Amino acid sequence: MSSTKSKRSATGSNAGVTGDEVTSVSVLAGDASPSDPEVLRALYSVLLRTRLLEEQVLSLLRAGKVPSTAVPSLGGEATEVGACIGLQSDDSFSSAQPKLATHVVSGTPLEQVFAHLFRRSSNSNTATAAERPRFRVMPQTSSISGQFDIAAGIALAYRQFGKPNVVVTLADDGLAALGLWHESASVASRQRLPIIFMVENCEQSHPGGSSTVQSDEDLRERAEAYGIPGITVDGNDLVAVWRVTQESIHRARTGAGPTLIECRTWRWHAESDAPSRNGSAPRPVARDRWQNDPLHHMEHYMKKRSLWRQEWKEDLVTRYRVALKRAVAAAQRMPA
Repeated sequence: MSSTKSKRSATGSNAGVTGDEVTSVSVLAGDASPSDPEVLRALYSVLLRTRLLEEQVLSLLRAGKVPSTAVPSLGGEATEVGACIGLQSDDSFSSAQPKLATHVVSGTPLEQVFAHLFRRSSNSNTATAAERPRFRVMPQTSSISGQFDIAAGIALAYRQFGKPNVVVTLADDGLAALGLWHESASVASRQRLPIIFMVENCEQSHPGGSSTVQSDEDLRERAEAYGIPGITVDGNDLVAVWRVTQESIHRARTGAGPTLIECRTWRWHAESDAPSRNGSAPRPVARDRWQNDPLHHMEHYMKKRSLWRQEWKEDLVTRYRVALKRAVAAAQRMPA
């Protein structure tokens, strides 16, 4: 009974539809269980908020209100959320491109997120301790090899200083990324570093309705060459990604060394949202999106367990969109 209570308290107000869920910290405890209804609601809430935040950023980009930032590719939110939602205080997360999911998971105030996008001056000291990130997000590097090497260096520092922390590094380029990981993988394997290498083997849709696949090779074979466990998971299934990452983090934290996780995802580019000549989206794209959408996966998962209420989702969407609108307006009033 006591373990159940600790798991539920870890999700806090994120699990329900009351309180300050739209701005609260969403990190899950290391012993959180996928059979706990509140954990599943927390996972879905973070996933939904990440999608809404990405859609808001895309809208601002199309309106020319954001100077320059990486264009979000929708559909990969499950991998991004699953990669970092299990990290605890002083753990580290790195990626080659900025991930909006890190802001949602760590509870970064929305005004601060949009102030950064608008290149406005925000008073970061106004954030309360509860709002500050619980894990460290490493600055983006100019190369994937640099990302891996720095992540391995931080993991080595954790090891040498006797800290129980871990590093999760997420690369978008699948097989291409693993062509650059030799040094970091060698060091991580020899030193049994507390690091999780995550790569996305990603199929992406394009405006014409066609798609391309980064790699059909099973990336787990790359792990075996370095004596590292390799796991392949459906990157559009948030529960699956989170559970595999959670187990790998526990393994790294207890001194068992690194893990390679391959997330097979399906994304769609922002430009593929453009209507076709007759004014409608290509049917194959719409069908593939629905079948691979992480939100659809999660809703189906919860429906099978009689945990789904459409009214709950609509309430989350309404309140978070209001919070986004207010944050955008507040950030635009800040000095450049």
